[in-house]
Amino acid sequence: MELPGTGYLYTLATVSITFVGFSALLFIYRQTVGGEVTKYDSYFLLSFIQAGFIVTGGALLPPLLALCDLAPAEAWRLASILAAFPIFLFVATVPGRRHAAAHERIPRYLVLLLALQGLCAILLVVNAIGRPAVPGPALYAIAITGMLFTTAIAYLRALALSMQEPSLRT
Repeated sequence: MELPGTGYLYTLATVSITFVGFSALLFIYRQTVGGEVTKYDSYFLLSFIQAGFIVTGGALLPPLLALCDLAPAEAWRLASILAAFPIFLFVATVPGRRHAAAHERIPRYLVLLLALQGLCAILLVVNAIGRPAVPGPALYAIAITGMLFTTAIAYLRALALSMQEPSLRT
């Protein structure tokens, strides 16, 4: 049985995989202009590939669980819990990984974006709990889409900074 919202989630997975491909542009740009790939560049690429795959996997999870003949509410509940875990893990590890790569404090804009991503994970937990509503596609799609949008904003900002500030490239 196909879950409601599956078409949207497939589209979101496609957009996310495309985003992962764009994440590699910094490496290509560096090599084109003759620059070296730095620790920050590696952190940059790895972080955005991770976030992109979290979104892609999250978008594909409910349809996969529906194939296992779970009731719709149970598929949304299980998908929500399974998708929340890597988001929480990602949010918790970014500050340390970024500090190790850039040797500076995490910028405020990134703290805000990570907080919003944490909120996306909380929405998934709320959806899994099933209060105030039965687990379903709306909160799930909002959370996974929010993860993609916040990651895209962080990507654009980080890309702009890496092109301008030599201190971030060391």
